[in-house]
Amino acid sequence: MKHWIHQAGMRLVVLVFLSLLGGLLSATLVRFAPGYGVDERELDPRLSRASVESIRGANRLHSGLFSYYGRFLAGAVQGDFGSSRWLQRPISSLIRERFPVTLRSVLLGTLAAWAAALAGSLVVAFFPGFAFEISGTVLSSTLIALPTAVVAMFAVYLGAPVFAAIAVVIFPKLFRYLRNLFAHASAQPYILAAQARGTGQARILSHHVLPNIAPALFALLGVSLSMGFGAAIPIETLCDSPGIGQLAWQAALNRDLPLIMTVTLLVTVITVGANSLSNLADQGAR
Repeated sequence: MKHWIHQAGMRLVVLVFLSLLGGLLSATLVRFAPGYGVDERELDPRLSRASVESIRGANRLHSGLFSYYGRFLAGAVQGDFGSSRWLQRPISSLIRERFPVTLRSVLLGTLAAWAAALAGSLVVAFFPGFAFEISGTVLSSTLIALPTAVVAMFAVYLGAPVFAAIAVVIFPKLFRYLRNLFAHASAQPYILAAQARGTGQARILSHHVLPNIAPALFALLGVSLSMGFGAAIPIETLCDSPGIGQLAWQAALNRDLPLIMTVTLLVTVITVGANSLSNLADQGAR
């Protein structure tokens, strides 16, 4: 128990460090990108010189990057992430509105991908045959070769929901790993001995295979959630889904630094947190 608490504490420290580092790197990339601080309103001939200078001043960092980032973190601790310069709205309200949309799509997509990958892997592992093996290999190889943007375009053309596109992106990676995992576990000597004694496939799966590969499944669950959130950015953008992915893309296009930093922190916390929880569950299963 002490070892598990120590590991949980170390994971929490890593989570905080990576989140802060991700936000700083995002701010650095945007702050020093060419054209930072340029506003299209500066081209309006109706504005006076004083108004143009006011706009330019509002779009610049009046202090160093680290000072600006420190003030941002101080406000974030109090729940104040600032306002979006592009949408002119509090960032916290934008996150509250859009995060449930992305979370629902990612969870449903991950669940659908796991169901399909588990079913396909079990069929190939416990009912070996040339047709099942070839069809599974061809399908997974075809899907894994498709870029996420292409999958999103097919979803738009077919009118498919966002979670279905996310499931298509996650499925081939899960299937290939799970197929190899089940194949390796089913080839163990004690599995072959149980089959020779006439033990049913369901009992072999529940009493011998799944307990043996449970740690790897927990680790894979965290990775699949991370893949789902990563795939949500281009898919929500192309499918015009009002989630965090679309918000992150539009914030980057509009160089909205406070919004980019907040979304980056959120995605980093989710990704590292999912991996940390899966690792802790893996250790608990062992």
